[in-house]
This record gives sequence, C-alpha cells and structure tokens, in this order.
Amino acid sequence: MSQASLAASAGLSQPSVWKLTSGKSHTTKKLLDIARALEVSPDWLAHGKGEMIEEVHRNPRSADHDLSTEGTKFYDGIKIVSVWDEKGPTDTVTPVPEFIDTSNARAYKLKYDSGYADLPVGCLVVVDTAEQPGSNDYVLASIKGKISAYRYSIGGSGALLDADSRVEPIPISEDVIIIGLIVFMSRSLRR
Repeated sequence: MSQASLAASAGLSQPSVWKLTSGKSHTTKKLLDIARALEVSPDWLAHGKGEMIEEVHRNPRSADHDLSTEGTKFYDGIKIVSVWDEKGPTDTVTPVPEFIDTSNARAYKLKYDSGYADLPVGCLVVVDTAEQPGSNDYVLASIKGKISAYRYSIGGSGALLDADSRVEPIPISEDVIIIGLIVFMSRSLRR
C-alpha cells in the first residue's frame, strides 16, 4: 500500500503517514484507523505484541456502533476506552491491553508535568475510577480543575504526594478530587 492510499484510507495527511513510516513520529490518534486500513491488529501495530493479522469482529464505522462505548472490542483481545479531559469524554478512543477492566476505565493524556519520570507531559494514562488506591499508588487527581498525576498517601483521610518531596502533602478536600487509580500508562503514545 502506498503512503497516499494509506493516508486516504485512514483519514490522515500524506505527510503524517510519512512521519510515521520514517520514524519522525511514533504515535497518532488515528492508530485504530491505520490498523483497519492495513488490516492488522492495533496492539501489534502500536506495541509489536500478539498476532499481526487478526480477524475483524465488527466494523467500527458501522452506523449502529457507538465509539464512546467503553470495553468494545474491535479485534480479538483489543479493547478501547474513551479519552477524557477536564471537560469530560472526548471523541477520541485509545486501545488498551487485554488485562484492563474497561467497565470503570477512562484514559487521559497528561497536559501538565507531574514531576514523576514515569508520567511525563503527553503520557497516556488509564485510570480505574472505582478502584481504591493504596499507599504510594499513582492516582490521577483534579485540583481546582487542573488534572495531573500524584502518589497517594493513606495517612489520615488521605493525601496526595507531589514528586518534589519538599512540597507538603496535599490533603483531600473539596478542591482535590481523585479521578481514579492509574492502572496503565504509556509513554510510547506521547505526542
């Protein structure tokens, strides 16, 4: 398949396809569209894992399919979750590993530096909104509308720990909302 035909099939510009194929870019929001156009597994395409070619179970562009449905499988073992931001769910979805329970999952792209090397700006995180965090677990929290990653401390009624140990623990309050426990993070999907 030529770059031009892949671009047309996946809804990308030809320069975007060139950047991906030349290694100038390592990620795209159009991963599922590219995988569909190439008729390969999104997990294989994104991570090199699993079988390259898998049977397509459902056409995600069919009229009866709702892309916002969490946990929908497009390919064997490939689940998707909606990507959220501070305003709520966006029209973007992302594939997640098979082991993720998608019933309470949301994905977020970090817009702010968390200070943690594992969670840089642009990192994609998947949170479980129902799972309770344990001490030192990574959580995603909103503080006065600004969403970032922190470590959780059980002491008292709970507090968030900044990556900078000089910063006092942030007590859980009306202005501090824990969105969920981070159950998966991917630096390879940074942009």
